[in-house]
Amino acid sequence: MKKLAILFALLFSLVVFSQEVQRETPIVKVVKKVSPAVVSISSKERVENPFFFGDFWDFFGFGPQFDWEGPSREEQSLGSGFIVDPSGYILTNEHVVLSGQNIQVTVASGKTYSAKLVGSAPDADLALLKIDAGSSLPYLELGNSDDLMIGETVIAVGNPFGLSKTVTTGVLSATGRTVNSGKRSYSDFLQTDAAINPGNSGGPLLNILGKVIGVNTAIIKNAQGIGFAIPINRAKRVMEQLKTYGKVKPVWLGILVIDPNERYKKKMGADYGVVVAKKYPFAHQGAVEFEEGDIIQKIDSKRIETSGDYNAQMALIQPNQMVSVEVLRKEGRRTLLVKGAYLPDSLTPAMAWELLGLKVSEGRRGVSVADVKPDSPAYFIGLKSGDIIVSVEDEKVSTVKEFLAKARSALTTTGLPIRVARGNWTYYVSLNMLGK
Repeated sequence: MKKLAILFALLFSLVVFSQEVQRETPIVKVVKKVSPAVVSISSKERVENPFFFGDFWDFFGFGPQFDWEGPSREEQSLGSGFIVDPSGYILTNEHVVLSGQNIQVTVASGKTYSAKLVGSAPDADLALLKIDAGSSLPYLELGNSDDLMIGETVIAVGNPFGLSKTVTTGVLSATGRTVNSGKRSYSDFLQTDAAINPGNSGGPLLNILGKVIGVNTAIIKNAQGIGFAIPINRAKRVMEQLKTYGKVKPVWLGILVIDPNERYKKKMGADYGVVVAKKYPFAHQGAVEFEEGDIIQKIDSKRIETSGDYNAQMALIQPNQMVSVEVLRKEGRRTLLVKGAYLPDSLTPAMAWELLGLKVSEGRRGVSVADVKPDSPAYFIGLKSGDIIVSVEDEKVSTVKEFLAKARSALTTTGLPIRVARGNWTYYVSLNMLGK
């Protein structure tokens, strides 16, 4: 009887063990594996309160009850991140860390650390943080976002809305998505139906092997059933630059590209591609390989359908890397070899004259137009000697150095918005890089 009881006990244990094994699915295993390296991030900053009327209410005797926050208020951001190496580097979204001040990171053990902002890349919505834990930390293995299968299982881990860690699952719906958010456009995103909310923005998107394939980003408000992630291969390059420079130094080929209209594509016999609208050999020697009007269809064998595809591919290119560019010309198809180079941090005065048709100097009121080149972008919008350039791309410029640094954007955009003061009038104009 005793032996029979032992046998039944063993059988019951085997059944329970079997059920536990069945419950421990591949997703459960991944979550157990990665959770120790996923962190919660909070960031606070004080911002000016545009609705502060303290003096107004005091004048009429209403007191402070009509002014709850004062001249400034505290804003808080909550999000997620993940540890990428044992020394304490953490990858997250740029929009999660606000101004980079007063960043707190809570690790899986519940311990909270003050974090240093190593660097951020607003155009990529990525930021790199560093904490000093005093010991080696668990970290995640970074995968290869060029080796993905549409329909494969993906897992988003994060800390939504300041709660404890949560997990959502889905499939990889698409790659190469372009997403517009506010003033910025993000290209080459991964799309998934796994729920990605503001709180788990910055957390990892993983494959079924537990490798990071993307960085979750909640940049579209009220998105229903659609989540986006930054491909990890792009994030790797950004992360290395943030470690080295504290910022991203873009690489370019010395050209400005635009999306062609259907008429031009039909004329050139092209179904897809981007057009070389301008080349700047004075800023990049490799630009001489191109002809204005070329249609770029492939870079390093990768198909380029839109300017978003072009920008995404350029984000993967290293300085001094030889790049194979397949172009379509009137004479036929050509393959060009061009060396990638860092985009200049600033225009030189000679570049500003060649590119914008402007010579500037510093005066009592700021940056003054000293001379305008005939038949240049500055000439066509009516700039004159003596005009004062107040801002470039909505950012105030007070010195020639500031102006040349901001005007660098003209190398990679079709229009450069500036604010100009003439006499008692101030107005906005856009320097058109493509002509009149």
